[in-house]
Amino acid sequence: MSSLSEYALRMTRLSARLFGEVARPTDSKSMKVVKLFSEQPLAKRKETYDWYPNHNTYFALMGTLRFLGLYR
Repeated sequence: MSSLSEYALRMTRLSARLFGEVARPTDSKSMKVVKLFSEQPLAKRKETYDWYPNHNTYFALMGTLRFLGLYR
């Protein structure tokens, strides 16, 4: 009786689904996809959305400098 019962198998699958793990055994190709989807999205990474400076601030600053005649 070394194999898991049907109940135990279902409970392990449910536990894996609840805690974000892979529910069934998968091959390396599928694990690559699982890892890709478990990472943080590219748009929410700080190095992506904080790459360029705040354009609104620089636009207002340059407009003020132009108004004062300090920048053409």
